[in-house]
Amino acid sequence: MGKVFVIAVREYRAIVGTKAFLIAIIMMPILMGGGIAVQIFLHNRLGPTERKIMVLDSSGVMFDKLAQAAKKRDNEILDNGKQIGPRYVLTTSPALTVTEEMRYDLSEQVRKGLIDAFVEIPVDVDKLPSGNKQPQVKFYAENAVVSDELHWFQGKINDFVHASRLKEAKIDPDLVARATAWINVEPLGLVNRSKAGQFSKPRESKIEETIFLPFGMMMLMFMVVFLAAQPMLESVLEEKSQRIAEVLLGSANSFQLMIGKLIGGVGGSLTVVVAYAAGGCALAWYYDAFRLVPLRIVPWFIVFQILAVMLFGSIFMAVGAAVNQLKEAQSMLMPIWLLMMFPIFVWFQVVRDPMGSFATWISFVPPATSLMMVLRMGSTAAVPLWQPLVGIVVMLAATLVCIFAAARIFRIGILAQGKTPKMSELFRWAIRG
Repeated sequence: MGKVFVIAVREYRAIVGTKAFLIAIIMMPILMGGGIAVQIFLHNRLGPTERKIMVLDSSGVMFDKLAQAAKKRDNEILDNGKQIGPRYVLTTSPALTVTEEMRYDLSEQVRKGLIDAFVEIPVDVDKLPSGNKQPQVKFYAENAVVSDELHWFQGKINDFVHASRLKEAKIDPDLVARATAWINVEPLGLVNRSKAGQFSKPRESKIEETIFLPFGMMMLMFMVVFLAAQPMLESVLEEKSQRIAEVLLGSANSFQLMIGKLIGGVGGSLTVVVAYAAGGCALAWYYDAFRLVPLRIVPWFIVFQILAVMLFGSIFMAVGAAVNQLKEAQSMLMPIWLLMMFPIFVWFQVVRDPMGSFATWISFVPPATSLMMVLRMGSTAAVPLWQPLVGIVVMLAATLVCIFAAARIFRIGILAQGKTPKMSELFRWAIRG
């Protein structure tokens, strides 16, 4: 046991005692959430200050209303006197009949950058249709489907058309607006009753607590497993290629060496968890959102995280012992990465219905158990106690099987040189030893 402890301490220091480890801890959240943060920061901060749009108004009544709405929007995009979005500069053509030649000429102007888009409004757009067929307004641009201007025109034209049609039908638009006013349905949690018989006020359900908090916890576990398992593979591969493993095996057997490395990797993963948890709690405290911190599932998170690190760490070390170069390991790790990332592919379906049959059964299938259980328990649903307990038993059994099989591969592969074994040969090593 003393040899295992020495190896674990050495491996732990090798993981956390480098600048690369500190850089990885800082960069991983940036890489995971930086894209979203950058998009939010850059929204309406880059790009042109105005958008020139030609309106071909065959109805003769819509352009003036759209121009007034565009001027009103100019005041709405000012934040403390600073423009935070492009202004819409609308122009129109005196011709009421739109021809293919006009469409082509305006398309050429868009391509040359003279205008940004043009809109074609039919003559009867504001009239009550005789049947179910509605007139079509056409929006032309190089990126029409993702254009903000498309959605603005769609909303404003529909507002003006609805008001005009109601007046034509001699119906008061204000009365219709009041009668069709949106009734908000408030999302609330469940009502609880204390031992004294008093009923608690249900908490308001918020999207960040229902969706993003569970996803954040699952991604935290994924990052921890990645930051812990990858160095194990690289460590084994380096020791094998430089013949350091032969020296180490002179003092400890292969199983002791592998278990020591696993324990050291678990210690490194716990260090990452503590660092991220401290940062998350500090941010929650600063933004007065500490109530969102799911303290109730912290013990479960740690247990499932340790099991996940040991399971995937043993597999990564077995792969590292079996290959001679890192590029050979990458091809073998592809199916393992797919298994690790499977919960990320289905997370939204699970968090929408954490107590459904799919979410329940998939959380009992290793190696997805750790990530799925944390995702479900991080949601607002009350997961029965027996399910995470069964999940721990299932994950523990799978971890022991993986460690046992990986130890056999590790024992053979750590000293093997030459041709990289095929996947079928690795399975034979794991089964027969």
